[in-house]
Amino acid sequence: MEELNCDFLIIGAGAAGCVLTNRISKIKNYSVFCVEAGGGDYNPFIKIPAGFSKTVYNKHLNWPYFTSPSKNSGNRSIKYPRGKVIGGSSAINGHLYVRGQSADYDGWAQLGCTGWSWDNVLPYFKKAETRVGGNFRFRGDNGPLIISDLTEIHPLTEIFITTVDKFGIKKNPDYNSGAQEGTAIYQNMIKNNLRWSAADAYLKPILNRPNFKLIKNTIVKQLLFKKNKIESVIIEKDKMLKKIVINKEVILSAGSINSPQLLQISGIGHKFELEKIGIECKLNIPEVGKNLKDHYAVRIAMRAKNISTYNEKSRGLLLFNEILKFVFLRKGMLTTPVSTGAVFAKTKSELGTPDIQMLFAPASYQSVNVGTAKLENQPGMTCGVSQLRPTSKGWVKIVSKDSNIPPEIQPNYLNNEFDQKTFVDGIKLVRQIFSSFPLNQYCDYETLPGENINSDNELLEYIKKNGSTIYHPIGTCRMGNDKNSVVDLNLKVNGIKNLRVVDASIMPEMVSGNTYAATNMIAEKGSDLILNDHKH
Repeated sequence: MEELNCDFLIIGAGAAGCVLTNRISKIKNYSVFCVEAGGGDYNPFIKIPAGFSKTVYNKHLNWPYFTSPSKNSGNRSIKYPRGKVIGGSSAINGHLYVRGQSADYDGWAQLGCTGWSWDNVLPYFKKAETRVGGNFRFRGDNGPLIISDLTEIHPLTEIFITTVDKFGIKKNPDYNSGAQEGTAIYQNMIKNNLRWSAADAYLKPILNRPNFKLIKNTIVKQLLFKKNKIESVIIEKDKMLKKIVINKEVILSAGSINSPQLLQISGIGHKFELEKIGIECKLNIPEVGKNLKDHYAVRIAMRAKNISTYNEKSRGLLLFNEILKFVFLRKGMLTTPVSTGAVFAKTKSELGTPDIQMLFAPASYQSVNVGTAKLENQPGMTCGVSQLRPTSKGWVKIVSKDSNIPPEIQPNYLNNEFDQKTFVDGIKLVRQIFSSFPLNQYCDYETLPGENINSDNELLEYIKKNGSTIYHPIGTCRMGNDKNSVVDLNLKVNGIKNLRVVDASIMPEMVSGNTYAATNMIAEKGSDLILNDHKH
């Protein structure tokens, strides 16, 4: 078996892995390898902002996972894609940049994760980004992430936001300042009207560094131990096995599904569950794969009138015109992310902070399920609703020693009355917005859930049978200062000297909104923790 050697091995070139490779390989004395299961981001739909509809379920660009059925999500297996390409899910996502609320991170600190409060993590959010015109107290101006505004805003989006204002939900000049409540146009990871992924921002600029090596189209099979250290890692490329000997650290950045999967396959997890499928337990950490949380969402849609929507522009000569505008001018519908109108609102006035997120689009879709993006033939508009901080928890659990066999993924959506009621109240609020002036002047009738669905029980059945993931799994390698946590506050796996997890799986609780920004911050802070540990 061929043997390679490096100081730092980063597993996964996704949202976190790209940051880590960039920051750690700046130290010229360190040899840094990054192993990525996917290939290059050459698919042209990756760069087109509206192209997410063509990439999110492309089997060549993602792990085509499914959830296990559960009673509160209609006993359905829900598509659960995760990016399998350089840039990871940041290469196939909907572009939205949402940090969450300051209270999210202060909540982490209150759970015992000292050093991870809002004041602690804000410098890393700022370090990561370039936000032109942002308030310097909260925003960065010299980072690799380009955070931009839409260059074109559809009139329906502006009408939607104007209508929401009538409900006392005011415009927020910057929902990423820590104070999230209000309405806004979504900020995006888009540069010059093209996708700006983690690979664009962090990975591609360093590919020629002599101390860095990117190993694509390669599966990590197992972590090999010697006492309480990872001695080497077995990889498979082109059906050939190779061994990478580790001088300093292994950093696992494979995401909330694949990070716990690899730990479990390597013998780190719940002793009884591992031995049941024939894996010797090297380190009994029962919480590996537990604590899975995800954002579930449902759609409310209207047939539009008195205005044109993106539906009409998505076919025939009008689509051809949009293609020409994009190719030659970088303008038009194809520069649009998954959603344009943002609302962070409270379903109850007594709440201290928002508990739901709305995602408005001047378009409607042929499928009821969130995540599908084929537009209808007739004009329409859609508002998705997601609960910001779900309390339902699930798990990720391997079913085989073979890393090519997907693990069991059970998010356990809507597993309690609190989450269920939040969704019902969220739909009611969206319906009130659609029925209010001036937006109601452009609404013909409701297509989803439909005007015949009105009672709380009927709405809940609609939510259970038609909601879906919006691709934000977290928590499966939970960080904490307690004996049950998977990683400590420096992101080291408890009981192993040279293994860290640095990705969304370490989040102790869900952040209020899309998870890319928080994952990026974790990787920026994690890079500093690693470099500080080795600077002597």
